[in-house]
Amino acid sequence: MKLIPEWLPHESCCIAWPCNHELYGNVLGEAKIEIANLINEISSDEKVLLFCNPSDLIECRKIVGNSEVDFIEVPLDDSWMRDIAPIFINNSNRLESICFEFNGYGKYSKFSNDNQISNFISRKLNINHLSVNLVLEGGAITYDEDGNLFTTENVLLNKNRNNNFSKDQFEIELAKLFDVKNIIWLPEGLIGDDTDGHVDNLICPIGNKKYLLATTDNKNNENYNILKKNKVILQDYFKSNAQLIDIPIPDQIVFKEKKLVSSYINFYFTENKIILPKFNVYQDSIVYELFSSLFPKKSIIMLDTRNINYGGGNIHCVTMNVPKI
Repeated sequence: MKLIPEWLPHESCCIAWPCNHELYGNVLGEAKIEIANLINEISSDEKVLLFCNPSDLIECRKIVGNSEVDFIEVPLDDSWMRDIAPIFINNSNRLESICFEFNGYGKYSKFSNDNQISNFISRKLNINHLSVNLVLEGGAITYDEDGNLFTTENVLLNKNRNNNFSKDQFEIELAKLFDVKNIIWLPEGLIGDDTDGHVDNLICPIGNKKYLLATTDNKNNENYNILKKNKVILQDYFKSNAQLIDIPIPDQIVFKEKKLVSSYINFYFTENKIILPKFNVYQDSIVYELFSSLFPKKSIIMLDTRNINYGGGNIHCVTMNVPKI
């Protein structure tokens, strides 16, 4: 398989500076502070490449306040780096990338700058890259070390992505591009997810046939049936050959009069840390203990990211790891 699991070593981390006033509204300033906190937490373990609009450079430097960060000027529309960055692959022990199209999730009109970022990053890193005329966001897929790729039908097969691919055609194309063996389709993601249901809120492989799975025991939670069905699909696929580890999603969170779409699965690996979102609900402590037991050699860091979450994503959505080969 050419894809490189996220828990393997990183060369650096790409992040984009928040800039979408229409999306963030009055919380844009607070979201920038949360991004700065995330950058500084990551930068103690790996190089951070921070991409920002030229008009934001001075502000960026001031708020981040970290001379170890590389500040890179480039026109941006938004800050969801996971979705606009290239997908990195290992091609005969060489780091390369595949650059997909980005169309603003088929619902936002301003995306032309973000659609250039994957090629820009690939050139910046001086790596070979393949441009593919197919809409695919990084948060729409996740993968393990055994050739399994996980995605959601609500996203990849959504007509708003303008791909006009059937499920069978997608499987052929993704197998060809990524050299994956199996594609596991979950029907849908979390209700209200602005991306139509990215898989990076649902499941995260962590190696050794272990998978973190978003779940809830609360039958009154609007996502209860979705998450239950996802688990059944994965249990049926893996049989007894994998360990599915339940990670509770927070109960409904209303932040500044907006209902958030929230999941602890939306986190970031570094060499020495697991950086998780903190929602200031009782599930925070439960999840902290779960991750502490799962990753005893890593520091478990929880960051308040509710302003980022207000914009529609979280820690995994705003980061893209550059693998080390």
